[in-house]
Amino acid sequence: MKVLALIGSPRKNWNTDTLADAVLKGAKEAGARVEKIYLDDYNIRPIAEVCDDRRKREDLRADDDFPGLLEQSLDADIVLWSTPVYWQGVSAQMKCFIDRLSSYFGRPPYAQRFEGKGHIVVCTYGRKEPETARWVTGPMKVTVEVLRGRYLGDLGASTSGGGNRIRQMPDVLSAAQELGKKAVQKMAEK
Repeated sequence: MKVLALIGSPRKNWNTDTLADAVLKGAKEAGARVEKIYLDDYNIRPIAEVCDDRRKREDLRADDDFPGLLEQSLDADIVLWSTPVYWQGVSAQMKCFIDRLSSYFGRPPYAQRFEGKGHIVVCTYGRKEPETARWVTGPMKVTVEVLRGRYLGDLGASTSGGGNRIRQMPDVLSAAQELGKKAVQKMAEK
């Protein structure tokens, strides 16, 4: 079993990345192979014009890094979406990746490759209110539904006050680790 983390933050070794590492640690403990990709390291252009019939859509910008990253995500059993909450949504890096999925998710053979894949969502945010996570988790649940995947859980964490606060939150790190472990176990049960 393979878990691929897509990191939507441009800040390496910071809150969002640290939270993803905890999930990956739990997944690894459950026997999964893990890999992490920083979306900011790649050239992923925004989506171009697409056809209304999703079975006939073409990716007019397939000359960038997206198709290769898509293949890596399709080869994983579980995709971990890890992003900060930026302006009531995912980061721009992750938004470009998600938007580009719409050029593929309805087309054979991609549609079949998306189906049944596991998804975990984690996010960090600078506000104190826990409901801030909904700006990411809500749309991601819909994304997973459209992809006909399995939503394996999510975790949001406030980093209010600045700094790399996640490292100072053993309860959050423990919950993230458990989320990774349980996600692998759920996927193994199918």
